[in-house]
Amino acid sequence: MSPDKVGRYKIKAELGRGGMGRVYRAHDPISNREVAIKVLPSEMLHNLVTRARFKRELKLVASLEHPAIVPVYDVGEENDQPFFVMRYMSGGSLAAIIKKGRLSLSDAAVIIERLASALDHAHEKGIIHRDIKPDNVLFDAGNNPYLSDFGVAKFMEAPVSVTDAGPQEAMGTPAYISPEQARGENIDHRADIYGLGAILYEMLTGERPYAGDTVISVAIQHVNDPIPSVLKARPELPAEVDTIIKTAMAKDKDGRYPNAVDLALALNKVTFGEERTIPSLATLNGRQNTSASPSKQTGWIVMALLLLAGIGGWFGLRGQLPLPFAAAPTPSASITAVPPTAEPTMTSTMAPTLTPIVTPTVEEATPVVPSIPGGADKVAFVAGNQVYVMNMDGSELIQLRTDNSAKSGLHWIADGRLVYLARNCAYIVDVQIEQPEEIVCFDASESLEGFRVSRDGKMVAISIQRTLNILPFDIDIFNDVESRFNLLALENNCFYNQFAFREVLWSKDGTRLAAHVVDTELVSSDQIFLLSVDIPNCATVGPVRIDRIPGGHIDFDSKSTKRITSYDWDGEHLFLLNDSLRNDGFGDLYFYNSQTREAAKINPVDGICCYRDARWSPNGDYIFFSFQPYNGSEIQLYYLPFPNPESEDGWAPIQIPDILFTNPREKPQPALRPAP
Repeated sequence: MSPDKVGRYKIKAELGRGGMGRVYRAHDPISNREVAIKVLPSEMLHNLVTRARFKRELKLVASLEHPAIVPVYDVGEENDQPFFVMRYMSGGSLAAIIKKGRLSLSDAAVIIERLASALDHAHEKGIIHRDIKPDNVLFDAGNNPYLSDFGVAKFMEAPVSVTDAGPQEAMGTPAYISPEQARGENIDHRADIYGLGAILYEMLTGERPYAGDTVISVAIQHVNDPIPSVLKARPELPAEVDTIIKTAMAKDKDGRYPNAVDLALALNKVTFGEERTIPSLATLNGRQNTSASPSKQTGWIVMALLLLAGIGGWFGLRGQLPLPFAAAPTPSASITAVPPTAEPTMTSTMAPTLTPIVTPTVEEATPVVPSIPGGADKVAFVAGNQVYVMNMDGSELIQLRTDNSAKSGLHWIADGRLVYLARNCAYIVDVQIEQPEEIVCFDASESLEGFRVSRDGKMVAISIQRTLNILPFDIDIFNDVESRFNLLALENNCFYNQFAFREVLWSKDGTRLAAHVVDTELVSSDQIFLLSVDIPNCATVGPVRIDRIPGGHIDFDSKSTKRITSYDWDGEHLFLLNDSLRNDGFGDLYFYNSQTREAAKINPVDGICCYRDARWSPNGDYIFFSFQPYNGSEIQLYYLPFPNPESEDGWAPIQIPDILFTNPREKPQPALRPAP
């Protein structure tokens, strides 16, 4: 029978149990989030060996801080019963996913890459997992894999054999056990590499490498039987995949990959045709301030001053003159951005590739306060269902304390706080305090797709169940709101249902809206409607459609799904939007001017695909976007002037830890904060 509470945590359900404890789903009333709690079973309280091992697990797991290891929130004891509190992983286990069918090579490679980075981190701290198996790979709501359960892990300095632990303890899980574990020999980190090879085989085939009627028979197969060929079950796979698995599962540990990252690199090269940098110790704690060196900050300021001086004249006339590329016979624009000649690596001395040489003058120098590029001082974005905030050059990266659910709709409001959507709720957070506050939550049966505060902070547009509600922005009025019908009962609510509304953006003056809608006139296609609204008279005057985008203005690529996966509006005439060509929303980037009705595909990075989540800077002089090359899976962030002046040295992406974007389908959804 499950307890009602453990410490302050209210138990909701039992998630599972094993030899090392029971796991419960619970609610933390202080942080208002779902958590998982692992406790030592009461019937084992008098087993001193098990109790000691459980406490050791607490210390081990708490010492591991990595984005692909299930994080620990709290540890404690209740009535002499030790427990620890972890992130609740709502996406289930890899074992459950494999039961539904074998995985594609690309999906398996992405999972192995994340796990390899986590294992490399643990190994560098002297910790061996010893029980790598699909049950110990858990997924969050965004399908990001995490390594869990270091309950049988052991410090390398204290090797284990069957002589000082029971056979079951030494062996871990027989289906994935390394030969040296099965023989009861001393082990090192290469036992985990063997397990990683075994689960790679299972992901691709749907079957375990070895099967038997008893635990002993399976263990003997790991020791004596040939390594099975993955090509027998999946002959369409590249032959190199079979070599990778057999190297990882070599009977002699000296024949295996020297570390987990080397396995992942080899698999990435076969799968994606590229060699990507996979950091071995890429934790944010050690990297947050590496990019904030004086040399980098100085280079950024000097670069920004030169750029703004070169483009200031054009922007002064942007509202009155056509775009500079509008007169071309075939509308086309290119924001030329040449990638760096070498793959960037994570070092503390990296700086933008463009470093102009400036010769200072001595004549009565007058201090100059540099302009802030684009008028933005911070950017918030999503990675792995977590919200991060950093300076525009990538320095001072912090992670906000939020739950692990999917996030959307990030935007800053007039008082400098951040608003976002998660779990059918809207939240607001002061980045100095880092603790989100719930604004409103709606019934799970009602889909909340937009919650956008106007630029002056006075109104809010709420898109729910494809209807639009506009009302004064006052957090207190949402205290009793639990459904869209409660919204209708509020005073001063403008209710619109003429279109199937999704996300909505405000104009600068609050008299127009840009609404992402499902356009039933065009066979349920995605469109952006530019609408004129008369909010004071909304009871009698409905929204008037001024323009439709892409409408007849933009022709998406023939390979495109015709979906608009992200868009942005400067609040006047200029739009950015992208279609979907790959990885759930990366595609070509398009520009549209609603005043001149001119459009173009711009693809800022050397004219190639693919992009998503492009955003205008607060003053409209820069654009921020996510870039992923068409034949790759690495996601990079760029912040470039628009239009971009020619640069011989090219433009480098913002330097951030590689581990932030390990899922090629990540949706960063950046929000740029206007500088005070």
